[in-house]
Amino acid sequence: MGETEEKVKNHGDNKEEEHNKVEKTEKKEKKDKDKKDKHEDDKNGGGEEGEDQEKKSKKKDKKAKKEKNPEDKKDPQKLKTKLQKIEDKIQAMVLKKDEILKLIHEAEQAKPSTAAVDAPPPTN
Repeated sequence: MGETEEKVKNHGDNKEEEHNKVEKTEKKEKKDKDKKDKHEDDKNGGGEEGEDQEKKSKKKDKKAKKEKNPEDKKDPQKLKTKLQKIEDKIQAMVLKKDEILKLIHEAEQAKPSTAAVDAPPPTN
């Protein structure tokens, strides 16, 4: 009788093994299909990498537009406008910095001091 019980257990194990093999095969097929699709997208200029190339070309176009007019570097009015924009950005950053420092200070006040716990006792 022990032999029959063992066959029954093995029979169940075989079903699990077969199921696992089928799952692995399906995953492999899906992976292969995804690779093939990606490869085709790369050939066609589509897919994620194609989008990245599109972004790069837009950046190049933007740079070309900025470098297009060298007279802007000599025009005092445009330079003053540019300087004002930079100063406004700096001021906004200073405000953000102050706000973050305030939040840090408040968080440190609310939190019990860990420095006293972590620090070694003073030696005399």
